[in-house]
Amino acid sequence: MFVSTRASDYVMEQLQDNSCLTLTAPSGVGKSFIARHTALLLKKEGYNIIPVYSPTDIRDYYQPGKQTVFIVDDICGNFTANQQQIDNWKQLLPVIKTIMADKCCKIIVSCRLQVYKDDKFNILSPFKSCECNLISDKLCLTSVEKTNIAKTYIGTSMTDIDDLSFKCDFFPLLCSLYHEKEDVDVKEYFKNPFDVYKSELDRLSEHGDEGNYKICSLALCVLFNNQLNEKWFQGKVTNEQRNIIEDTCEACKLNRGTSKAKLKEAIDTLDGTFICKQNGIYRTVHDKLFDFLAHYFGQKMIECLIDHGDSDLVHERFIWQKSPDDKNSNIDFIIEIPDDYLESYLQRFIKDWSVGKVTAVFSNNNMKVSSFRQKLLQYLLQLDKPQQVILASTKDTVSTKGGLWIR
Repeated sequence: MFVSTRASDYVMEQLQDNSCLTLTAPSGVGKSFIARHTALLLKKEGYNIIPVYSPTDIRDYYQPGKQTVFIVDDICGNFTANQQQIDNWKQLLPVIKTIMADKCCKIIVSCRLQVYKDDKFNILSPFKSCECNLISDKLCLTSVEKTNIAKTYIGTSMTDIDDLSFKCDFFPLLCSLYHEKEDVDVKEYFKNPFDVYKSELDRLSEHGDEGNYKICSLALCVLFNNQLNEKWFQGKVTNEQRNIIEDTCEACKLNRGTSKAKLKEAIDTLDGTFICKQNGIYRTVHDKLFDFLAHYFGQKMIECLIDHGDSDLVHERFIWQKSPDDKNSNIDFIIEIPDDYLESYLQRFIKDWSVGKVTAVFSNNNMKVSSFRQKLLQYLLQLDKPQQVILASTKDTVSTKGGLWIR
């Protein structure tokens, strides 16, 4: 169901002269779709496609002189620039430059615009050598292209859809998601797409335990930052799992003793609507939908997310007080921390710091705000001296696919 656009044609043209190309845009514009479509076109020319899930993949699967196209999706974070991932890629820059010099290889990268524009990303200069900004005047969707997309996915003319949605950046995603829906008014959907999803979730929670099992399973997907491994549901319940399940179930109005099997059964029923399972990993059908779900549960059960959420989720998506000059302050679906939960957030900050997640906590968006830094200092000064000393001497441990680096 791919609809060719001037952007997809331009990407193919640029790859004739460039070994590395980065597609930038907000979520939902079509970066991944164009990257994969382009890779499939190159496959017809004899290229082997290598999806890159970890930076070391690009080193491990590179074969000099062999036609290869590497696809790197959402490089360095899918919400804000992730310092740990940037450092991991920085280690591999010599390999990247070698691959770029090999005329047989291509690297196609997709990157959210706010990540690409982050100053921390500038160190990865090879990925800035050729940018295709899909919302630029030169490459954004034309009226004709939007009409073609609407006809392909919705079977209707754009004249039937509200003008405001016609100007929406993530229009391709809306068409794709609507294609999977049933019994939803097209005009209502395009006016308030995420209101439709909120209503669905609210209705689910009104259907007793069966509905709440599904809500709870989606909450788990959020807690694991859109990387919920099927293996997590297997075997006996560990103490850590028990704490997560009990708190999440309580927040979702379920019995704290709900079994993992029941929750797995619930998430499997959502496969194809909210969730898709690939290679044993449960994820939302699109990153933009995950942004919405993270925000939705951030309003419903913020304490559970602070206590049990993945470190990157907690340190990337939560903000205490928005700073007017902060680039991230206007990001869709960022989760605001009410004053009542600031102490819980600071406790989580210290917990992650104490186990060596130093880069994660100090690249936290809140650290850019002076009032947060003051609150953090006040909290630290209340700790026992021995704990202060331990924190001050804690080294950063970075877990990678290829091993463990300690800095």
